Amino acid sequence: MNQTSIDRSMASVVAIARASVPFIIVVLGLALSGCTSDTGQPSQPAEPVPGAFLASGEELLIGALDEVVAIADWAGSLSSIPPQEGVPAGAAGTEADSVYVYGEVTPDGFGAIVTERHGYPKGLLLITVRRSFGRDGGFVSEVKRYISNEGFAADLPQQSIVTEVLPLLRDTIVTHVVRNGNIETYTFRLPVVTRTINQVDNSMQVTSRFALNGAIVAEVNDGVGTLIRRTLSSVLPSGALQTRTEYPDGRWRTVSTLGRADGSILREITSGE
Repeated sequence: MNQTSIDRSMASVVAIARASVPFIIVVLGLALSGCTSDTGQPSQPAEPVPGAFLASGEELLIGALDEVVAIADWAGSLSSIPPQEGVPAGAAGTEADSVYVYGEVTPDGFGAIVTERHGYPKGLLLITVRRSFGRDGGFVSEVKRYISNEGFAADLPQQSIVTEVLPLLRDTIVTHVVRNGNIETYTFRLPVVTRTINQVDNSMQVTSRFALNGAIVAEVNDGVGTLIRRTLSSVLPSGALQTRTEYPDGRWRTVSTLGRADGSILREITSGE
């Protein structure tokens, strides 16, 4: 499953198991003719950032949407906590690779879900903090990356990106990106498609993302057209994130989450078949 600091020693911390990820993205299948972008320049030039942190508009869109689904999966997995109660801050991983999940209220008053990841890619420290919340019917993903503990403590990120995803009524997704001060707008008129391959058995999964009636739909199939699952992610009037997951056998689950100022996460879960 992103800025106030979290007390790692608080007694109410709930350990969560990180789901293994057997798939890796190997092909980004985008209908380029269906995507346009506009970039505006701010009055002050943005600070340069390392090339490893640069991401395309498509990657930022996918990252924001996948985080919303991951939050729903995480919240839905906490079966030991009553589904309509606040979930305390969660932690998972090891000292070298840890994730903290907690609630927060933004300065504008929106309840956000924060995922704070501490890792060492290629042996170098990288702290990534992502805030996800709903605003005006769209999804907002604020990402800050730090390359030192001092920068993290002082809230001086190496990179800062705000991605706003707006699902329109029919097919089109509009994404506004503020990247280190640069303003970018991307319009996706065709589905954004990724293909992933399982390294164990070489099986493929294909995910198609598109807008439908104010929601973002992500359909996952096995590469030959057989549906595996379908998710519909949307924003409730309260600003809560909501994801409904449907399966071919008729099972379904809806999870809504809303961050709170005390660090907890208010969730509501319904399911059926």
